[in-house]
Amino acid sequence: MKNDTIVITQSRMAGWLMFNRFHKIEEKLDLKDCSRKIYIFKDSPQLRQAMEKYNEFKVIVD
Repeated sequence: MKNDTIVITQSRMAGWLMFNRFHKIEEKLDLKDCSRKIYIFKDSPQLRQAMEKYNEFKVIVD
């Protein structure tokens, strides 16, 4: 079985992806730390590219 989803643990990354028109499939409490949430997105090359752009942008801003 192929897993076609990706779990995002950072709310800022999830926000960036949603801002760039990627829709989250689900949002759940993190089982390891109930004070955090995890965000589930459909994995795609476009999503991975948006994640790379976020990491580049984050380096510039920080």
